[in-house]
Amino acid sequence: VDVWINNAGYSGSYQPLMQATPEQVAQVVSTNLLGVALCSRAAARLFTAQPGGGHLFNMDGAGADGLPTPNYAAYGATKAGIRQLSGSLRAELKGTEAKVHLLSPGMILTELLLEGSPREARAIPFNILCEHPETVAGFLVPRLRSVVARGLGGTYVKYLTPASAMWRLLTAPARIGRFFDSAGNRVYLDEAERIHGRGARATQRSVAAARAQNTGLQFAYSLSLALAVAVMVLEANVMA
Repeated sequence: VDVWINNAGYSGSYQPLMQATPEQVAQVVSTNLLGVALCSRAAARLFTAQPGGGHLFNMDGAGADGLPTPNYAAYGATKAGIRQLSGSLRAELKGTEAKVHLLSPGMILTELLLEGSPREARAIPFNILCEHPETVAGFLVPRLRSVVARGLGGTYVKYLTPASAMWRLLTAPARIGRFFDSAGNRVYLDEAERIHGRGARATQRSVAAARAQNTGLQFAYSLSLALAVAVMVLEANVMA
């Protein structure tokens, strides 16, 4: 196993913490923090035991920066905990070939995000800040592969940075109605239609644009693979 990604998450219902049941809070904490901690432990044990180590990627979310997440208090607390957990594990694994990273996908239009969110609260923030999963994957996956190919450690790959969020806010008028109408009703195609149906071309353009946000990554990845192959060929010649 070369790469391990802890991506599972649960937001819980959109409500103040004091109105959530103990079971609801426990489910969020168990899924997001306890689950990641146990899986990170397993990955660390595996990577330190096998030749060549490996790369662990933990997924952050709203709250990872320490800012409040009202009505999602437990969720935000777990994401802040994941960031701290990743830093602690990185320090514990210093000097080994096990690398720990963070991925920040931003706001992704999934059922997890929509679950429990008030319909009337979706139109403005979701149209401005959200993206479909395939678009975010188009950005994150090449960068993740580049990190692994180059053997980097302790990276933090972010899709929605403060700068990009500010740009989205400045261009908000152009984003009106992208995903939701003024009443908060969905106006976008489902996943099957976006990827395989009538929205496929638009999806391909969106993914290509996300991937091309830093064309240097593709060059770095290709170069690292070429160097790796060259090293293997040289080693084979020496052994022969």
